[in-house]
Amino acid sequence: MDRICKNVRRVWRVARSRLCAVFLFSALFCSVLYTLSMKTNAVYIQDGQEVRFAVTLRDHPAAILEDEGIVTLPADQVSFTGFEGVEIARIDIDRAFDVSVEADGQVHQLQMTGGNVSDALDEAGVTLDKDDEINLDPQQTLEEGTNIQVQRVEYRTSREVSEIPYETVEKLSPLLQEGQVRVTRAGVLGEQVRIYEETWVDGVLQSRELTGEEVTVQPVAQTCLVGANVPVSSTPVATDQNGQPLEYEWVLSNGVATAYSARPGAWTASGLSAVEGTVAVDPDVIPYGSRLYIASPDGSFVYGYAVAADTGTALMDGIIDVDLFFNTYLESCLFGRRIVNIYVLETPPPSIGGPREEETAVSPGQAVIP
Repeated sequence: MDRICKNVRRVWRVARSRLCAVFLFSALFCSVLYTLSMKTNAVYIQDGQEVRFAVTLRDHPAAILEDEGIVTLPADQVSFTGFEGVEIARIDIDRAFDVSVEADGQVHQLQMTGGNVSDALDEAGVTLDKDDEINLDPQQTLEEGTNIQVQRVEYRTSREVSEIPYETVEKLSPLLQEGQVRVTRAGVLGEQVRIYEETWVDGVLQSRELTGEEVTVQPVAQTCLVGANVPVSSTPVATDQNGQPLEYEWVLSNGVATAYSARPGAWTASGLSAVEGTVAVDPDVIPYGSRLYIASPDGSFVYGYAVAADTGTALMDGIIDVDLFFNTYLESCLFGRRIVNIYVLETPPPSIGGPREEETAVSPGQAVIP
């Protein structure tokens, strides 16, 4: 009997130790399961069009994505709702895509996750002025490969100053040798201003339109004498082969001739305008209004047709016989003093002659050098 009791006690001890171990293991396992259940989180991951579900012990999105083998780039945008207060958390990944902005000679390569053209310009630091042009609507939604091009447009007004060439007026004159040239009045260049409206795109001139022009300085023609065997006064008179008029009343041969000039608009003693073709005489010898023809005896110089219209002290004193009017002081100097024949073609009736009372005569002795 004692032996049986000992064996029972021995079996009980063994059974009791195994049961305790099982109990302890079960308790520990339940504790672990409880701990795991409390630490485990569920999360949806939205990566573009791909969606996946994950159970994780992590609580940071970067760690969760790393565990799931999902790689993101610095430009990608990752949003995470967190586990607090939700049964299933959510991670959304917006992948960045390439967008380019061309402006001011530079290309800005951007990584954008969304937005519109205006957002891309802001990201690139590009601002638009009122006249600038852009190839896309600023409100257009960005997408992969969007290329934005900005052109800088500027409207300018420019003034262009240019010279106006002067004309050269040549006068044939027997006072110079043939082919010789003397300037009697220097030419002056004129000035003209043209106004243009210009369109510049990215610093390059695209169009230019003339909108106005103005002559600010009028050119002054240059006048010169060109030596030629021609009469000074061009009114034709019929002459023979020796240069002598075919018809005339009388002639004063080998007369002394000088020359003078006056300002434009001057009047002669007879009341006629002082112009080339009018000459001064002694009216007691050659009456005012007489039509004359004057040339050197050898025909080397021909003044030509003239009208007796003026007088002077030297003429009245008989020192000279005729004073020839020239348009310029230079011509009168070039003539100097010469011997001429004075052909009187026709003398006027006695009523013709004498200065006009209301006008002041300019005699050769009173001529003003221009």
